[in-house]
Amino acid sequence: MRKSKLLYLTMQQILFLMYFLMSYFVYTIALKEGNEGVAIQFLGGKDDGFFYWEQVKNIVSGETAILTSIYPLIIGYVVKVTGIEDVYIIRLFNYMGFVGFVFISVWLIDLIFKLSSSQKAGDMTTERANSKTVLILSYMCYINLMMYATFSIYRDIWIMFFYAASVLLSVIVVFVPKEGYAALILLIPSLWMLGELRFYAAGSFLITVILYYLYKKIKQVKRPFLIIGIFLTLFIFYYTFLINYQIPYLKMSLGDALDYRNSALTNFSGGSQMFINLKQYFFGTFFVNYFHSYLGNSIGPLPWHINGFSTLFLFIIETGPMVLILRYLWIKRALLTAIHRYILLHAFVWFGMIGLSNDNVGTAARLRMIGWVLFLIVFATIYSKVQSDKEKTVRLAVTNDKKEIKSTEKE
Repeated sequence: MRKSKLLYLTMQQILFLMYFLMSYFVYTIALKEGNEGVAIQFLGGKDDGFFYWEQVKNIVSGETAILTSIYPLIIGYVVKVTGIEDVYIIRLFNYMGFVGFVFISVWLIDLIFKLSSSQKAGDMTTERANSKTVLILSYMCYINLMMYATFSIYRDIWIMFFYAASVLLSVIVVFVPKEGYAALILLIPSLWMLGELRFYAAGSFLITVILYYLYKKIKQVKRPFLIIGIFLTLFIFYYTFLINYQIPYLKMSLGDALDYRNSALTNFSGGSQMFINLKQYFFGTFFVNYFHSYLGNSIGPLPWHINGFSTLFLFIIETGPMVLILRYLWIKRALLTAIHRYILLHAFVWFGMIGLSNDNVGTAARLRMIGWVLFLIVFATIYSKVQSDKEKTVRLAVTNDKKEIKSTEKE
């Protein structure tokens, strides 16, 4: 028990040190390149971090800034309040966001064990510590997570922070309603911040909660497939006749989202495009293409999307491992609790959102981190439980063998 907890704490500190050193390394190299410590220009172009830094300087000097989200405003005031007009203060700010994100992930594991297990708290200590160790190791090996947390001053780590926080708080609200009032009060500002950072992230969260409660209601209906058929018919009607209707909170229609996606196939086409056109007149073709896009955005690049070293590398380090993790969860699906399924639903809906709007493999690797992290949290808890059960079986077998030997000796 003590050994497992010590291993987890050690791995956690190594993880924090890795990300801190990587951020500092990139900062020093970017300074030497003349990029003010923002980022290393691998391909000669400037990334989002350069844009954010320009807006920060505008905010500090009192000039008009372009606020594509609340993030430039936040980091602008971080610089303004501290008086340190150096990118490194933003890097430290984002590093604290990463540390907070890791702690929230760990607390979510604790909550899963607390609400899902019938064992006593003391009996779960080793299993819980092993789950956290597996998750920390996953974060060490998740190259894209490291890149977007350290390579520049991206907003992604804060989006993940607030999404993970919202999931954690919503688990309390949904599964412990008697104790959920305080969590609900905290959930509201967390969702607001999530929406201000990436508006459709909050939309995805709300859609997931709605679908979860609809699923619970549909399960109680005697003819669930009839209800599903009705929803499918309504979507076909919406796609055919209301595709250009603007959704109030999102301030855009499905047609707008598909037009934006199609612009990536024409005006802004890149080398890692999937070239999947979702703007179809026939809804059947839309469904087929959307399923293709869903797979490409969730576990891509798919083999036929590989067109160079970068997509091949992404396929090896991300697609392969994630397919194995999904296969493992499918095989062990009997161990999934209601909380596991709720968390996984958030991931699946998130993939559905980015599957509608994104056609680029590289962008998908960045956007899907939210969903993949939720998968990793579920995987860590299931894997540790399976290993714990195996160890208990072995110990029980050894104990029984010893008893049989003693019984034989007495005879």
